[in-house]
Amino acid sequence: MSSWRTATADMLVPSTGRIARFGSAEQVEFPHGQRRTADSLVATLATRAGMLVMPEEERAATLDRIRAFLGGRPETAHGEFALPMLTGVLRARRR
Repeated sequence: MSSWRTATADMLVPSTGRIARFGSAEQVEFPHGQRRTADSLVATLATRAGMLVMPEEERAATLDRIRAFLGGRPETAHGEFALPMLTGVLRARRR
């Protein structure tokens, strides 16, 4: 388990002297892809909180570096590509 999964699963375990409200956690991961272009990926990244709070010059320079990186890779330089995604699901049933 990665650290975020462990931390999340640990929330289901009661502290000493308490009764567990949930049973054992079940975890499943679903790999999939999202069809993107370099431009659509850069546009999406530009909306992320970390980018939005950057000073405008730094934000523009960062997005330019990302655009240049994507343009320099054969997988992402021309047309659409599949952006690998992984959705993790944690389920615990109430006791």
